[in-house]
Amino acid sequence: MNSSKNQRERMVRICKLYYLENYTQSQIAKVVGISRSQVSRLLNEARRQGLVEIKIHENIISTSELEKLVKKKFNLVNVIIAESISGNYLNDISNVASDFLANYIEDGMIIGISWGRTLARTIDGIITSKRLRNTLFLPLLGGVGQMKYEFQMNTLVEKISNAFNASSFYLHAPAFFEDQKALEIMLKDGSIQIVTELWEKLDMAIVGIGEPISLSNAFKPVFSPDFLSMLLKQSAVGDIAARFFTEEGKPCDLGKYSKHILGITLEQLKNVPQVIGIAGGNEKISAIRAAIKGKFINSLVTDILTARELVKEGSKE
Repeated sequence: MNSSKNQRERMVRICKLYYLENYTQSQIAKVVGISRSQVSRLLNEARRQGLVEIKIHENIISTSELEKLVKKKFNLVNVIIAESISGNYLNDISNVASDFLANYIEDGMIIGISWGRTLARTIDGIITSKRLRNTLFLPLLGGVGQMKYEFQMNTLVEKISNAFNASSFYLHAPAFFEDQKALEIMLKDGSIQIVTELWEKLDMAIVGIGEPISLSNAFKPVFSPDFLSMLLKQSAVGDIAARFFTEEGKPCDLGKYSKHILGITLEQLKNVPQVIGIAGGNEKISAIRAAIKGKFINSLVTDILTARELVKEGSKE
């Protein structure tokens, strides 16, 4: 009796971690002290017993049809849409993005990586037997001291290069400098030059898309109040690798601060043959749409609700 009760309590705990707190199955396995396959089995058992109820409202069009619609409407190269399987869009997007990248990335490519929660989770979920010894991964932005280790660009580059047994370069320098002179000195460093010169030779960039500056707390510990105020006045709706843009898909005028950032520019990004944006959620719809409009991304991995809103908003133009 106690064993059955303990099993039920464990299932409830696992369900809360997965559906409510956005943990991956691998993370849950570490927390609970069981294997990933056991976590998967207990999640399925919880649904079978009715501990978890997932409601699926029949779509007006299928996911594949919606992918084609978004691709055609916005002239994108690839569109991958995650079904609302877990009830957690972050999990849904990262799961399909992991599978997509595992199959899509090929040998002989130079690939840049930015930051983002969904992107970090995507990279954690990549499982592949590919060994891409001639593929090179590198960061698109320097490090951010206030950011958690698992979200740092060098960390993400290391993880994805390990997943593919590929090569990597790192930026052992901060993303943000106090003044232009400090950045100019850093750019003379040979190890930094290797990475910044490769930004001009990228075959692919895999990027997260930040939410509107008015909604985000990510940059408050990083930037000065003057800089944040400037972004608010320009109605910055999002960023890619700390390069901000407006609702119209125009780069924000950062003034002197543009010379304080060690990172790829939006103009450089537009020259990359394949830029895959991985993002979703209601708070990021305007940012995703602006990134598409500005041609900062040409492929998108998102969730079905976000995709519907993108199409709905696009029909108003």
